[in-house]
Amino acid sequence: MQKNVAFHRLFDLNLPQHWVLVACAATGLGAYAGLVMLHLEQGTLRGQHTPNTLAWYTIAFVSYLVALIWIETRRSASMVLILSTGLAFRLLLLVTVPTLSDDVYRYIWDGHLVNHGRSPYALPIDSPELDYLEIPQRAQANNRWMASPYLPTAQFLFAGLTYLFPLQPLYVQLTMVLFDLLAALFLTKLLIIAGQLPYRVVIYFWNPLVIIEVAHGAHVDVLMVFLTLLSLWLTFSPRRSKVNGWLAPILLGLATVTKILPMLLLPVLFWRWNWRQLVLYGLVVLAMIAPFGLSAGWGLIGPLDGTGLFGAIRIYADQWNFNSGLFHWLEVDWLPRLGLVETTTWAKRITGLTMLLVLAGTWLVARQRAGILPTLRLMAVPSMAYLLLTTTVHPWYLLMLLAFLPFLPPCPTESRWRWLILAPWLYLSGTVALSYLTYVNPLDFREFEWIRNTEWVPTLILVLTWLVVSRLTRLVGLIRKS
Repeated sequence: MQKNVAFHRLFDLNLPQHWVLVACAATGLGAYAGLVMLHLEQGTLRGQHTPNTLAWYTIAFVSYLVALIWIETRRSASMVLILSTGLAFRLLLLVTVPTLSDDVYRYIWDGHLVNHGRSPYALPIDSPELDYLEIPQRAQANNRWMASPYLPTAQFLFAGLTYLFPLQPLYVQLTMVLFDLLAALFLTKLLIIAGQLPYRVVIYFWNPLVIIEVAHGAHVDVLMVFLTLLSLWLTFSPRRSKVNGWLAPILLGLATVTKILPMLLLPVLFWRWNWRQLVLYGLVVLAMIAPFGLSAGWGLIGPLDGTGLFGAIRIYADQWNFNSGLFHWLEVDWLPRLGLVETTTWAKRITGLTMLLVLAGTWLVARQRAGILPTLRLMAVPSMAYLLLTTTVHPWYLLMLLAFLPFLPPCPTESRWRWLILAPWLYLSGTVALSYLTYVNPLDFREFEWIRNTEWVPTLILVLTWLVVSRLTRLVGLIRKS
């Protein structure tokens, strides 16, 4: 009876009782309204207007942090208020047209090609052979000198959107917001299954980075997040059935062929799925990529011209280097001090080997994790390592990790020190938007070292602090038991 009463309170919209949360919601709405007004007045949130964008972002982020602290201090919150306000944040930003990123125009162009029977992997955007398919979005798309970097699941989505709706960013934004809402729904369901407090979905749902990169930026990463969370819900749902068992690997396969990151969960799921599910996952991935690779080429060898299924991704892996943390310092600072040449190559070898070791360690630890909550928590570790080690970190790259943060806070029986594990990633999600200052001068795109230091130095310090505190806490626990 007591549990039912407590659960009922989650949906109680008693505004005076939740006055701090209401104030944070109002502040957030004001900040997003400020972004809308800036966009309507200037036509963009980027370029010379990026500092104003970051000012409104900071206000939204501070109100978000205050809301988190207040909720956890009271250990209660109104789910109605959390969900309705999170939806309002997103709907408000639909008034804007994506300007912080121009990825949406590549989505539209790719879908346009597919609907006209052309492979998005066969030719770069600026190929004269595609002139007969000219649309305005072609000139607005980025990296026109190479073919598409987006994998087949994303291409099917782009084709569907451009077939059903006019070639306008709004319809992509609406679709991504829908996927985001579904992601929040299944995240809440997973929290309940794992025995965590459902209102902790606010950690994801109110994060300004998520809201802006989905509702304004319309990034397809949110489709990957939704498919991943749905797959995990089917995997861990108490109502297990053969249908759930087959759908889970199929959906994770589709998520992997949206963006590759869900593959990082396999070391954990290896112990949760049977061999048939693992094989089915592999078959889904193969079935999705094979037709495109056979028709347009695989792009894995030959000149770096950006064509073929993996041609653009190969260029990305070989040449992209933006806003990285540990990789940057390895490449330009630590390895040169050792007298090594070809520091970029060595940095990639070191970070790649480190990532493999993290995955191997995750695989070993996952074998001993029996509960749902410890398993879901462990799934965040590969994404953390990826962000620390990769060569490129755009703000929307954090979406996958942010979807797993709600599982990490302490349960009532756990130490409050456990909150430290969230600190580096919440901090990074608040500061990674500074990377947009790269584009202040459209004629001189460049990174600033102070931005990198502001983002990554505190993040690394907080990660190390958590590692030290967690070891000490475990040691103290063992001493007490003995």
